[in-house]
Amino acid sequence: MSRKSKKTGVSLLNILSLALLLFTCIVGLLIMLVLAKPELMANVSLPGASDNAAPTAESIPTMEAVALIPTIPPSATPNRLAPTFTPSSEEMMPTSTRKPFSTLSASTTPTLTPILPSKTPTKTPTSTPSNTPTSTPFGPTITPSPTRSQYQFTKTDASPLYLINFANTAKCNWMGMAGEVIDLQKHFVVTGMYRVHVWGNGIDERALVGGAAAYSPSGWEQFLDSKTSARAYNVQLETVSGTAVSQVYSITTRDDCNQNLIRIDFIQNH
Repeated sequence: MSRKSKKTGVSLLNILSLALLLFTCIVGLLIMLVLAKPELMANVSLPGASDNAAPTAESIPTMEAVALIPTIPPSATPNRLAPTFTPSSEEMMPTSTRKPFSTLSASTTPTLTPILPSKTPTKTPTSTPSNTPTSTPFGPTITPSPTRSQYQFTKTDASPLYLINFANTAKCNWMGMAGEVIDLQKHFVVTGMYRVHVWGNGIDERALVGGAAAYSPSGWEQFLDSKTSARAYNVQLETVSGTAVSQVYSITTRDDCNQNLIRIDFIQNH
């Protein structure tokens, strides 16, 4: 529809609305006038009524005020009543399709290859001669008994210990053996219970245990020679009655003034 046709329709609508408004006002004024002065309607005869009949309020025709509102056809609706929204050039841009953040392309998905331990038969434990029952005894490991011999006493692991002569003033003009005797409770044995038998190279002597306090309360000492020399001697612990309580140990002296005192200690083991 052209703009000229739209303007003609609007003008006609305005004229009809104005005429209806004027008609309504006139009718309203007449009704108010009749209600104010009913005698004006005395000479008014209604069709079909008797000439001699007196006019009554019921005989007065009632005019209903009807406001006729013209229906505006959709074609006559001005464009300004329904504005048309024109999107801007930016809004008319096509919407870009974005991939969801949670969707990863195949190129960015890391391939996890589990590394499993090899199950090749070569790594399966096999019986070897080292694992045979003959080389590994059953049951708990047997700890060697502290009993080193059939005798009650043995020399200590540190014996013999070669020292310089400190027990007397003879210094290098003296060579001998000495030591102490300890029981099971790591106490000094009682004096007069044991003696040390030393023999060899012209020596056959027995030194009383507890008779040389310079070494300990259970100390003993046996003189060998007035000069140092390398010689072999036999040493054994026994009771004062002559019963052997240790095995025979072979001790060799040294021709050294700084090692002319050979210390031999005995300890009870059972």
